Amino acid sequence: MTADTGQQTIVVTGGGSGIGNAIVRRAIAAGYAVSAWDVDEGALAGLNRPGLSFHRLDVRDKAAMEGAVAGTVESGGTIVGLAACAAVYKPVPFLELDDAAWDRHLDINLKGTLLASQAVLPGMRRRGNGAIVMFSSSIARNGAAGGAHYAATKGGVLGLARAMALETARDGIRVNVISPGITDTPQPRGHRSQADLDAAAAANPMGRIGAPEDMAEAALFLMEDDASFVTGQDIRINGGRLMI
Repeated sequence: MTADTGQQTIVVTGGGSGIGNAIVRRAIAAGYAVSAWDVDEGALAGLNRPGLSFHRLDVRDKAAMEGAVAGTVESGGTIVGLAACAAVYKPVPFLELDDAAWDRHLDINLKGTLLASQAVLPGMRRRGNGAIVMFSSSIARNGAAGGAHYAATKGGVLGLARAMALETARDGIRVNVISPGITDTPQPRGHRSQADLDAAAAANPMGRIGAPEDMAEAALFLMEDDASFVTGQDIRINGGRLMI
């Protein structure tokens, strides 16, 4: 990324587990300071690394995220990247979807991504550089039984990213999306059996499901200078399972 006077910092929402946690660790290894945001420390508990800060917050809370950004700047950090990973997925049959389930998924998965982006964008615009990586899903394209609400929010992320990429390109800001296939994180393990995961791995052309680290490597690439001419794109990381 373009050099700044402050300590280069990457914000990661959902940094306490899964893909978000893998991005936190990968960014630290690459020499970045990291501001991890989540409702719980999770796998970050006990991880004491220079430059790592944890903010216990909900991505539905815009004021809390703006406060976390202000704290990073006040402590000498410069936010150069955002990985918006925070999401929920609890399968519900279509006719059993109620307002509470719909609103929770929409507010966290889609609106939370918007609010996190709005929190970091003003500083990026002032400096004329920055990169945002949002997370969609293969389910946005091929659907999932019991996943209408999740598919709708992840499809919304694709539209949000493309619109934001167009609006911020002349500001030196890049906005891209990663769409993982099934990945070995607490989310699918919360509603799929080991036999189901094994079957998904066997059906994949590469013979396995994704690892959080697969997504973390792509996210770091999209936030660094090697991807300086990449914006508005959806990078599908699924081992060849979906090729459209």
